[in-house]
Amino acid sequence: MLRKLLLFAMLFIIFAGRNSGSDRILQSPILDTKSLKNWFAQDLKFNIEPVTMRDLLNSPGSDWLVYHGDYKASHYSPLTKIDRDNIKTLVPKWTYKINDGANLRSSPIISHGVMFVTAANEVHALDVSTGQWLWKWQAYLERSKGINRGIAIYENKIFFSTSDCQLVALNRETGNLLWSVKYVDSQNRFFSTMAPLVIKDKIFLGVANNNSGESGFVAAFSTSDGKELWRFQTLPAQTELRGAPTWLTGSYDPTTDTIYWAVGTLPDDQRANPKSYKTPGAYHDSIIALDAKNGRLKWSTRLAEYMPIDWDSNEPLVLTEMNNKNLLLQANRNGLFYSMDRITGKINFSKSFVKKIDWTNKKKICPSVRGATNWMPPSFSPLTGLFYVMTLEGCVGEDNSFYITALDPTDANIKWTYPTRGTNIAAPGLLATGGNIVLGSEGSGHMVALDAVTGKKLWDFSTGKPMFGAPVTYLTNGRQYITMVAGSDVYTFGLYSAR
Repeated sequence: MLRKLLLFAMLFIIFAGRNSGSDRILQSPILDTKSLKNWFAQDLKFNIEPVTMRDLLNSPGSDWLVYHGDYKASHYSPLTKIDRDNIKTLVPKWTYKINDGANLRSSPIISHGVMFVTAANEVHALDVSTGQWLWKWQAYLERSKGINRGIAIYENKIFFSTSDCQLVALNRETGNLLWSVKYVDSQNRFFSTMAPLVIKDKIFLGVANNNSGESGFVAAFSTSDGKELWRFQTLPAQTELRGAPTWLTGSYDPTTDTIYWAVGTLPDDQRANPKSYKTPGAYHDSIIALDAKNGRLKWSTRLAEYMPIDWDSNEPLVLTEMNNKNLLLQANRNGLFYSMDRITGKINFSKSFVKKIDWTNKKKICPSVRGATNWMPPSFSPLTGLFYVMTLEGCVGEDNSFYITALDPTDANIKWTYPTRGTNIAAPGLLATGGNIVLGSEGSGHMVALDAVTGKKLWDFSTGKPMFGAPVTYLTNGRQYITMVAGSDVYTFGLYSAR
């Protein structure tokens, strides 16, 4: 009787919410009521315990609660049920189609038996064991196309940014809209593709602007009502400079309460002008460290005083500790691997991680416009001590060759490379695990698993579809699963014996 009352109360709240003032644009969810009833029939399997800051700090464990896996952006999981000895028995367990024609960039979030995966202006909730659809929330906007990389979760809320820069809070169990705020005028060339970052009672967001229009920024919002708490502009107010976007989810160090964010570049005409790199208060082509409480700048480091083409600097910032040093690591699109002191921002060293690098030859600049890597997440394994990154070899005007590369972050020396098939721009992120495997895929649509120590291929599976996101892994009912998005589908794999 109690379960029925809870279900009826939940449905009443959901459908009553359809008449909210924002219903014209932001819709209440589409529900699979049969699935929800099944959840309640299983002793409230849909665990409604709130996700705490302690949970987020301990991610990833059985769940995958943070976009990059953890606040360090390591894209590493300690799970060992699937390892280099048994991964050859990995088989598809279920698939779920988001919509036709989409090429998803989403990295799913997994919490208490539910997977949350996104497309442009859509959030889908799925049963992690079966792929059964539970609910879908969609914003019906004029800008209906685009991409989205994921959600953030905290307490009983899901946080999501629409393509036209509305920060949305949804009820985690039902998908019901709780509140939404417009945090920037999308008419001024702004748009959003990123997964929010939640720390304590704040939501952190950056913005995309195609390196044009007004200044990029990093802003903090209240998790309770979306109120803006502070904003850090990446370009000074009185300037002709444009761009400096901040469109990729940052990293966080809880010991110093510092967030780290990569800042993009300027439009072509300004990037070619040396004066653009001398403007006070301009943080384009840089990494910035901000106080999470108030947005105060702790330090900024420009990675290059000249970028001949749009390589951007919006690649993940990986935090780690090695040899008693607090490090920030980045494989940049410009072809250089950076090791930095994350307390001071000082560059320890920078070194090429691709063979072809030439910024001065105007007829044949290397790397190509695509860069030596891209936004797709790398992975750092504390088990092997290696940094894994998808790399692109080639110069402007050439076809690129794609590799999965393992390098030693203490000196950027390459330990092994694995050549991937195809030259498509589809080059997803990577996941390393405690089972001593590295998961990624190839431009040909093959998902692959490699030995984390040697780079030997252990397993592959053909989806026939482009892959752009990064794999995630989780544990449910004592069994480990691996999920990857490909094309418009979500693929989840488990060991053959795990039925």
